[in-house]
Formats: sequence, C-alpha cells, structure tokens
Amino acid sequence: MNRPPHKKEFKHKCELRLLVCEPNPFRPDRVTVGFVLRDINGETPRVEVRLAQNLDSIQCVYPDADVDAIKGLLLEMEPVLRSVTDFDKYLENLPSDGTTVFSFLPGSAVLTDSMETEVNFLNRQYLASLAPNGPQDGQKSRKERTADFGRAYILRKMEEVFVQFDVSKHLSRDISVEDHTFKGDSLAIDFGYLNRVSNYYRMMHAVSLVTNLDRAKILGLSWPLIRDGMNKVKGNNPELFAIVEDRPYGVDPKAQAARGWMEQVGIRVETVSSVMLLAAKAKLDLQL
Repeated sequence: MNRPPHKKEFKHKCELRLLVCEPNPFRPDRVTVGFVLRDINGETPRVEVRLAQNLDSIQCVYPDADVDAIKGLLLEMEPVLRSVTDFDKYLENLPSDGTTVFSFLPGSAVLTDSMETEVNFLNRQYLASLAPNGPQDGQKSRKERTADFGRAYILRKMEEVFVQFDVSKHLSRDISVEDHTFKGDSLAIDFGYLNRVSNYYRMMHAVSLVTNLDRAKILGLSWPLIRDGMNKVKGNNPELFAIVEDRPYGVDPKAQAARGWMEQVGIRVETVSSVMLLAAKAKLDLQL
C-alpha cells in the first residue's frame, strides 16, 4: 500500500518587535500597544500585526492622552506595519501631528511550530488589559478604575497640590543624580528644595507600586549613592520621599516588597494623600 509522502515539518523563524507608547523617551514609563511578528523564512514570508483593543492603560503614563485619537492613529498604522521591512524608519509613514510617541523595542528572535499559536500567546502576554494591584470594582468603568494609579497620575496630583500651596515655582525639578551615581544616569528626582535654616535638602519622587516596580528597585539601589554624594559635595542632609498610590492599590506582595526595598535604605514612603502635608511643610521651610 502506497503512502503519501510525509510532509516535512519545519519551524518558523520569526522576528518579534513590540510597539510601545512612550510619551517621554527619557523616562522608563511605557505601555505596549501592539506587536509585529515577521516570518523571516525566505520561502514563506508572512507578517502578523496585532494592536491592543483596549488602550485605557495608556493614561497611566500619559494622563492627558486622547485615547480615541490614538486608536485611530494605530488603525492607520496597521497596513503600514504589515508591509514595513525597516522598523527603524517606520515613523516616516506616520502623520506629523501624531498625538503621542510610539517606538519599537529592539527585536527578538522567535522560533515556533505555528504562527497562529505564537500570535495567540503573544496577544495574551502583551496586549491583555492592564490589571491593577487593587480591587476590581464592577460598578466603575475601565477608565475610572485606571485613573487613580500610575506614576503619571501621582506626578499630576503632586503638581496640583504644590500649585495649590503656592510652592510649585519655588521647587527644583528633574534633579540630576549622575554626579553621585554614574555619568549618563537618566534618573532624575522629580522635586526638591533646600531648607536654609536647618540645611536639609528634601526631595520627592513619584513611584508607582502598581505599574512599574522596577522604578522602586532603581530608586532603592541608587539612594545610598545619591545621599552620600550630596552629603559629601554639598554638606547638607538630603532626604527622599517616595510618593506612591493610596490604598487599596499596591498592597499585593510584590508591591509590598518594592516598598520594603525603598524603606530599607532610608527612603520615606508616603501616599498621594500625604502630599498636602509635604506641601504645607515646604511652604514653611521656604518661608513663603
């Protein structure tokens, strides 16, 4: 009995590129909004593009984003991405008045038996809706649930309170630390001021325990160097407050561990609701 020739199975050799929304390229805050999986086998060229259906999580890093406009822009990008071969030049195909900043992360190689299976896996891994470390309130819309956490939210609330107490214009901003860590360090502390009477330098930095635990780790590792360097160079007594989300956000074990990293090296961790007290203290310290 003659059998049909066995069809030789092969793996797809692919390149994966993640598309992210990154409003400020000098900060690590970003949200994955899509991906391109390109089969690089010469005999079977194929490109799969997937874009996030729910873009509300963008507001965690870009609070003023027009989500509908961004969604429309992504839809315009989709046919371009399906045919693009040079990822580094794809921005040339976007409207010059794009509402936000998109970029591709460096590519990674993927070897898979099935493009369909791989696409489904990547879709679940990267484009699933953001699930905050807080309670899921079925009474609220997605936008309402994601509006009160994330570094961008914390920064906005800090600025609002500093303006309210009329101290905003008297604060130093984006304080460079590279003189105390390493040359080219992109970390910059959000706010700070010097109390000339007691000669302490108080700094405040927004840290999300929901969307970016790496920032807590980086801050925890950097603070001893920053503190010792500032003490040595300026002779003042620097102190740092990490401003995090109010409860019930950030109460899961990973968030608590991140909080512990900072507290163990002497960083004071306070919630957004405590910023009013810090602003009032700044007003007194600055004798305004």
